[in-house]
Amino acid sequence: MFKLVSLLIMLLFSLTSFAGFEHFISRDGHQLRDGNKIFRFAGLNAPELHRIEDDVKGVCKADRRGWGQFFKWPTSDEQQNWIKALVKSGHKATRIYVLSVEHPDDIACTRESHILKPVDTKKGNNQIAMPVLNETAMVVYDQMIAHASEQKLRLILPFIDHWQWWGGRQELAAFYDETQDDFYNVNSKTFSAYLDIIKQVITRKNTITGRYYYQEKAIMAWETGNELKDSTAEFVALTAAHIKSLAPNQLVVDGNYLSILEHSLNDPNIDIINNHFYTVNDNNKPQTIKDDLAKIAGKKVYLVGEYGLKPIKGIAEIMHTATHFELNGAQAAGAFIWGFRGHRNDGGFYFHREGNSPYYSYHLPGFDAGKDYQELEVTNLIRLAQAQMDGLSKAPQLPVPEPPVIRAISPDRKITWMGSPLGRSYRVERKQINGSKWHVIGDNISDGKNKFDPTLDTLFQDTERLTPGQTFLYRIVAKNESGESAPSNEIEHKVIAPNSFIQTINGQFKRDGKPYYFIGTNYWYGPLIAAKNGDRSRLTLELDQLQQIGVNNLRILVGADGGNGHSVVKPALQFQQGKYDLTLLEGLDYLLVEMKKRNMVAVLYLTNNWIWSGGMSQYLNWNGYGDVPNPFNEDTTWADYMSYTQQFHRCIPCTNAFYRHVEKIVTRTNSITGQAYNTDSTIMSWQLANEPRVFTQANYEPFKEWLDTSVALLKKLAPFQLVSTGNEGAAGSLNRVDVYQKLHDNPNIDYLTMHIWPKNWNWYQKYDKNNNDIQAESTLVAIEKAKQYMAEHVNVAVELNKPIVLSEFGFPRNLERLKPNTSTVYRDKFFASIFDLVLKSKNNSQVLAGLNFWAYGGNGHANPDHNGVWHLGDDYMGDPAQEPQGLNNVFSTDKKTLLLVEELNINLHN
Repeated sequence: MFKLVSLLIMLLFSLTSFAGFEHFISRDGHQLRDGNKIFRFAGLNAPELHRIEDDVKGVCKADRRGWGQFFKWPTSDEQQNWIKALVKSGHKATRIYVLSVEHPDDIACTRESHILKPVDTKKGNNQIAMPVLNETAMVVYDQMIAHASEQKLRLILPFIDHWQWWGGRQELAAFYDETQDDFYNVNSKTFSAYLDIIKQVITRKNTITGRYYYQEKAIMAWETGNELKDSTAEFVALTAAHIKSLAPNQLVVDGNYLSILEHSLNDPNIDIINNHFYTVNDNNKPQTIKDDLAKIAGKKVYLVGEYGLKPIKGIAEIMHTATHFELNGAQAAGAFIWGFRGHRNDGGFYFHREGNSPYYSYHLPGFDAGKDYQELEVTNLIRLAQAQMDGLSKAPQLPVPEPPVIRAISPDRKITWMGSPLGRSYRVERKQINGSKWHVIGDNISDGKNKFDPTLDTLFQDTERLTPGQTFLYRIVAKNESGESAPSNEIEHKVIAPNSFIQTINGQFKRDGKPYYFIGTNYWYGPLIAAKNGDRSRLTLELDQLQQIGVNNLRILVGADGGNGHSVVKPALQFQQGKYDLTLLEGLDYLLVEMKKRNMVAVLYLTNNWIWSGGMSQYLNWNGYGDVPNPFNEDTTWADYMSYTQQFHRCIPCTNAFYRHVEKIVTRTNSITGQAYNTDSTIMSWQLANEPRVFTQANYEPFKEWLDTSVALLKKLAPFQLVSTGNEGAAGSLNRVDVYQKLHDNPNIDYLTMHIWPKNWNWYQKYDKNNNDIQAESTLVAIEKAKQYMAEHVNVAVELNKPIVLSEFGFPRNLERLKPNTSTVYRDKFFASIFDLVLKSKNNSQVLAGLNFWAYGGNGHANPDHNGVWHLGDDYMGDPAQEPQGLNNVFSTDKKTLLLVEELNINLHN
């Protein structure tokens, strides 16, 4: 059925596209014609109609060139929107940028290119293996051509770049171990590959329209390349003849610039002579047009392919000359100013800064926000030139804008929409779901801000106080000087009460308006036993046990990430990168439902620094960093593991996959309740990871960048829920409290965390070197060190005016034995001392807000045949797979420990 629908959509698109143009653009001497009409044009280059520089991500640090950008493919909606903006503002034609060529750092920068290296460069019989076109990229190219045909926009399409910006001749030559200059050598492998690329492209069948590219009338001309300033007569002759043999009805532009090749003026396969004007080349002036026309002498069509990046006076002088100057009847057929960027799919405009200049990309129809680079003046100048080329004295009025498209409304009522082509401002309206009257709640809202950052900027937020639980409809109307659009689509939104979530106010947690202090637990395995194939009867029994002792705060692992070996939890939620076990997701759904029934809240951590749930090391393995060094193997140390894992923060494919994981989980809709996770007050906090560590000073900046990006993403996705890092404190911050403070001095981090592990940190020992039992003395040492550690971190929390939680700490049973009937006397002394600090904090309204002991194992039992080692099929315990089963576990039979918890919670809740 899906295939049938897809075919019908393709057929419909094809039929509308066939109706786009009657004629190919043809050349008549020094003029272009559309049928019998002279065809002239003015406008903007649209370099990113087929590949977008990801302006928000900016430069990829993994690109060894130092300036290589991140990229992404435009959506079909974006391409259509941009093309409509061009056409409706008077554009008959535009010129895009080149086909990108694969670069060695593309994988590290998670970007794709159009032209990929040959699969096999060593073919037999002295044959040269040819580059391959990336099908994903070319489908985007198909979409661009189809939309251009439908909207009636002519395209000039250059092949390869002289420069490296997107990958050009140098990257192509590298496929064959040749130099960039070999590109112009017609006897080189690189030139053969270049000709083959041209053939592959021109003879491609458009997957949208069903036509071969050489049949597409939207393609006005093929350009040999961008700024091929070292072109030779032989290079141009062979290239132009090749293009014409493949596409006889489409034109050929000589991509050379700064000079005019004499041979090109007489070459029958060259239709258009092109030049680019820039101040750095000392040709960014009207005289260049006059000089070029004189040299061409009417033999070819003349095009100003690029110019600009100067004040409006100079831009206007060049455009006036291109429009009006005539030499023996010959004029410039067209002139393109550099350059245009269009609307984002989810709001605002893309932007691009030209080097370190004050000039940015232009947005249509032009906005006051671009006054620093005279955007309105430039866009108005273009429209006047378009009109004058058509014999009019002034530009016609802009069309009324089309309706915008609302994309989403966040839980805190931030509204995102894709702007209307030619919309200058917007009116936002709201009404009750069953109401009859729309109310204006925002007017004259512009989406034209330059440097719009969707991770930080908001188009509009409804901040009116509305009754929680009510449902409203929202719609938006676009406006410009010619009138108003029809209303947009309508989006439904149910109002959430912010105070139904736990909040941080002046260094304290507040729940239902009251201070919130707690003694909670770690219950990492909850989703596993909550799954249908888990043990739901055990789950509900253990939740009831915890409720009875006043525990209402559970710290929970969202799920494991792959992983192998006996030390890793199984099954994994994310069993392959981006692929999820739905049964386990539904287990998390079920757990949250059962917690809500008991008025409990969850702290959900999203990945792990340690191997026991796959975590960060698993992302590295998924992305080509080799096998994970397992520190539980005899030949591997913890130093080996940590050295490997610290690469995560610099592994761009890894961190991008993690961000996708975050978005998937945080925006998930509970399969039982139908409620989105980010609107569920059962979730108190999202935690980045279990114990994320900086590891080394050299890794500080990558770690901080990952942390800052992650918490900003979480705050955007879940504005009503709290965000914490899961960091251990100084132990996870180069053993420096000042580093810990710098990392957490971030408005997107709502509260601080710290962890304490007396045994693992050698604060506690059961025997001295003479094998004497020193548990009693060692416990006192551990208590004092824990108090000191906590005090140092509480001071940081006071400085930052944020609550702090001891979200993980454990202490072994007597003599580190594993069986549930072993005494917990020393553990209980340690716990009681730490618990008391929270009670004192509560009584004095201070920042130490709570703790989660490690960990509740409830009714779990270790398999006696496995000597404390966890195997798949054994009960899940508070001790994860890497730990001896029962070591730090708090069982339901540990009555003295649980009584301590209950008594403290009674005091905290009163």
